[in-house]
Amino acid sequence: MGQPTLDPDLQKQKPKKYENRILRAEKTGEKKFTAPRRFFQNTYTHYNYVFNAETKLAQVLESAKMQHVERYSELLPFYNYTLEATSAQKTELDSVIYKVNAGVFLHDLRSNWMDNLYLAMGRAYFYRNTLDSAFMTFQYMNYAFHPKDPDGYDRVIASNSTEGGNAMKVSTLENRNVLDKAFSRPPSRNDALVWLIRTYLEQEKTGAAATLIQTLRNDPQFPSRLHPQLEEMQAYYFYKLRQYDSAATYLGKALPAAANKQEEARWEFLMGQLYKKAGAKEQSMAAFEQAARHTLNPIMEVAAQLEVAQLLDGKDGRNWKTVVQTLEKMAKREKYASYRDLIYYTIGQIEHRNDAQAEAEQHLLKSIKNSLQNPDQKARTWLLLGDVAFTRKQYQPAKAYYDSVETNLIDERELVQLGHRKDLLSIVVAQLEIIHRQDSLQALAALPEAARNEQLRKKLRQLKKLQNAQANANTATPGSNFPGFNSQGNLPPTDLFASGNNNSEFYFYNNTLKSRGYNEFRNKWGNRPNTDNWRRSSNQSNPVFSKEQNKTGLTAEAAEEEDLNLELLLKNIPLTDEQLKASRDSVAQARFIIGSTLQNKLEDYAGAAAEYEWLLENAPGSEMEADILYNLAICYRMLGKTTELTLANKRLGEKFPNSRQAKLSQNPLAVQEADSLQDKLATTAYDKIYDQFLSGKFQEATRSKREADSLYGQHHWTPQLLYIEAVYYIKEKNDSLAINGLEQLKRQFPEHPMASKVSTLIDVLRRRKEIEDYLANLDVQRQPEDSTRFQPIPTVETVKAPAPRETRAATKQTVTRIEQPKTDSTRLKKEAPKLPVTNLFNRHAEQPHFVVLVLTNVDPVYVNETKNAFDRYHREKYYNQPMNVSITSLSDTVKLVSIRGMVNEAAAMEYIQKAKPLAEKEIIPWMKKENYYFMPVAEDNLNLLLDSSNLPAYRSFLQQIFPNQF
Repeated sequence: MGQPTLDPDLQKQKPKKYENRILRAEKTGEKKFTAPRRFFQNTYTHYNYVFNAETKLAQVLESAKMQHVERYSELLPFYNYTLEATSAQKTELDSVIYKVNAGVFLHDLRSNWMDNLYLAMGRAYFYRNTLDSAFMTFQYMNYAFHPKDPDGYDRVIASNSTEGGNAMKVSTLENRNVLDKAFSRPPSRNDALVWLIRTYLEQEKTGAAATLIQTLRNDPQFPSRLHPQLEEMQAYYFYKLRQYDSAATYLGKALPAAANKQEEARWEFLMGQLYKKAGAKEQSMAAFEQAARHTLNPIMEVAAQLEVAQLLDGKDGRNWKTVVQTLEKMAKREKYASYRDLIYYTIGQIEHRNDAQAEAEQHLLKSIKNSLQNPDQKARTWLLLGDVAFTRKQYQPAKAYYDSVETNLIDERELVQLGHRKDLLSIVVAQLEIIHRQDSLQALAALPEAARNEQLRKKLRQLKKLQNAQANANTATPGSNFPGFNSQGNLPPTDLFASGNNNSEFYFYNNTLKSRGYNEFRNKWGNRPNTDNWRRSSNQSNPVFSKEQNKTGLTAEAAEEEDLNLELLLKNIPLTDEQLKASRDSVAQARFIIGSTLQNKLEDYAGAAAEYEWLLENAPGSEMEADILYNLAICYRMLGKTTELTLANKRLGEKFPNSRQAKLSQNPLAVQEADSLQDKLATTAYDKIYDQFLSGKFQEATRSKREADSLYGQHHWTPQLLYIEAVYYIKEKNDSLAINGLEQLKRQFPEHPMASKVSTLIDVLRRRKEIEDYLANLDVQRQPEDSTRFQPIPTVETVKAPAPRETRAATKQTVTRIEQPKTDSTRLKKEAPKLPVTNLFNRHAEQPHFVVLVLTNVDPVYVNETKNAFDRYHREKYYNQPMNVSITSLSDTVKLVSIRGMVNEAAAMEYIQKAKPLAEKEIIPWMKKENYYFMPVAEDNLNLLLDSSNLPAYRSFLQQIFPNQF
């Protein structure tokens, strides 16, 4: 619709609202289009329809731009809005399309504003992200509004037969008189061609877009007013193809097409980023400086200054310090008061990258001080502070800074490095605290007795003041903060959560209310720790929870519980030779751990070498000297100190000629080959020991284990071996050895899944007598600990008694009914008939199923432990579903752990899929995978399996149903 020469069938296209009306569009051509009619139609269409449609489109676009968040540290998107944001305003865009349709139907199609209506329709479809409809609208404008010949017939676009021999005249000639310029707009068909390019690019049709761009560029009739928009499309085309240098060049030519000065500055910033990616430093710096001058956004201005500082190399007489001075002047201006945290953070970034770490730390601390309502910025500042301290090798402040970071506000890519550094710094800082504490105690011990006692008396007075201050903090005094005293008479206390006040801010977002609530709680209850059941705890009467460690090694809590005196403080001071040696050994061990961590984890070879050199000078003759010399030689090699490396290797060879470290320094390949052979022998030996334990040969296993330990040492032990050995000791009621083994497992393998369960087991063992006495007094009949008899599961009676069930064999012959056995407890339900081995089992997919864990060559002790492990697993994962676990013996070497509770075959398969991967990691990680496997079994099939004991036949039956699964 829109052109009278197209003769549309309006009866088929009219909305229902206008089905019975003869519209103005249908009357087009019936009357002459006189000047009064033209004036009326143009005015009415313009102000009632085109103006309103364009106003709504502008509002939709502005709303999408307001939702857009810029990240100046990354490459900016080409536009400061997305089609996802505009398409979310579907209601507004649909109203634009409705208004445009109404404007077309209700007005004479010869109006000068028809092409503007269609352009608004195409833009509405574009912002609605229905690009196919937008393409059809713009393409329709291309054909329908192309100039006609004098007789009203369509002309072939770009035909040399009608264009005077030039086939490239695609656009519409805008040769308008003064009257047209005053009362109408230029032909919108040319604008539609530009929007058609944009649609092609959004549809990723870069080939079609490039063709149309080149065509319009060579078109002599293409209007000069649209040249900036065409350059914009050319820049967007290269931006899509990531040809950044060409994109920046054409974007510079497209700056007049920007909607306003701020968006022009944004494009200048993007130009700087594009030139930077293309390696054009001078052009990039000029673009950033231009953006900083033109922008009204302080954040963009600071980001542009940061980019300029990064690009400066001092060759043009400027350096990064000039930018820092500029930013410091900005921070002092009241105009930028709300952005001081960002400005100081930017200064810190510049100084950190230019190795001015001390100055960077000072500016970043200013950023923290000025960051009040910007938690994201504060999190980034804490992170950079940690990086600065880490670079300066100030590991204790670095850990404190990293611990202050709100990790949920940090990008996931940075969280990996942050977590790694925090783990390593925890090791280093713990050792630094040991060194600091022991050095302080040794310094006290070195003082004369009178001076030492004076220092201790001073510390004693400080501790007592601290104790009294904390006691006063926990004792309420009458005043404005005391809950029982109301300074405002009989007025009720303020309700912090009241919703009737004018302030609708959520309580936990209001810092004033939170602070008031915290103070009232502290005045009433004291400094309570964040623990469960604190109110009911017996030792919480006026408590002091400060655990801060002082130089004497005495906590404030201990000082409160005991009478403070000089004798108490003297306990931890190394006054005897034995105490002094233990203190010095602690310092040496801590320094060695720091050196190894710096060397192997942080690759700080200079710092590690300094620690090793201190140890050689101040702790000569220690047990670690061979390791110290070997590690020091490695550090010298990495630092390129050849002279020191030669001396360290020489000293190692002379003092420890037969040590492993000396052999490694001389011929590491030979040592590796020997280690490989040793590892194979150790693995074979311990695998044998494992099998002996698991099969119940405990005496033989413990004897072999002692022999293997003497040959290979403890580093070949596995957590599985430690656990099953502890289980054996528990069976023998040798709890002390079991606890020692479990504590060793927890200490040596803290990351292993079993380590988290060991603490509970140790606690139970330590209370074993108490638990056994309690159970002994209960009137219950318990199953023997080593029993492998299958325990029948009680059936639940229903209101209507079911008829006796029949068990059918694989053949369709009738079987007799079997009575329930009275004495044999190894039957799961009832006696099944003795059937032939062949065709023994049938598939009962909808029958209740068991999941059976088949254990081979496993001692009854570990069979029971397996049952207990699955009971724990069910309590955690299937707490709302009854799951019964029972044990039965199929043969001397094969035991079945049967899990009942699956309603059908599908449920059993789902259980196996979930439990199988967890078994080796969490449920029974101490059991070898070769010693067990899962399989689903229907109730009738389990009866037949127990009678026939033909496990291979059942596995063959499962293979037919589930190939390559069981």
